[in-house]
Amino acid sequence: MNRTEKAATITSLAETFRGAPHVILTDFKGMTAGQSTDLRRKIRAAGGTYKVLKNRLARRGAAGTAVEKIAGRLKGTCGLASHATDPVRLAKVVTEFAKENTQLRLLAAVVDAKELYEGEAIKVLASLPGLPELRAQLLALINTPATQLVRLLNTPGGQVARAIDARREKLEGGGS
Repeated sequence: MNRTEKAATITSLAETFRGAPHVILTDFKGMTAGQSTDLRRKIRAAGGTYKVLKNRLARRGAAGTAVEKIAGRLKGTCGLASHATDPVRLAKVVTEFAKENTQLRLLAAVVDAKELYEGEAIKVLASLPGLPELRAQLLALINTPATQLVRLLNTPGGQVARAIDARREKLEGGGS
């Protein structure tokens, strides 16, 4: 690879890294090509990407991005899983794949280009509810007081209606 190709690769990596505030660094030593393809497919289905890195070029392209926080860990066979919006979904996919394929090791993760997590903390991140689940929980919290208020306001009217109905049944039953 000549200098112009290296410069183009560094620029391309920098653009990729800027678009990904959520990244997980992995060591894929010992994985087969089929396993690597399967991992890429699963990450892509979750809306993310997976790149095998050339460490020296990746360190240069990482300046000013989320990857800069983990640039010191770029040693050996490194791959980078990234997602533009949902770090929990990405962590779930990678963690589940690592359970099935022990060759894949989770080294570090950066969330929102700020928070740095080590290996075991990535598994904790994967156990959190995802963005859709959090939205559903928030909506349920917002809806609960309104639902309870409507139920409370309907209770006296329902009681009056049941009392009138019971009186009607009593009068109809007593008159026959």
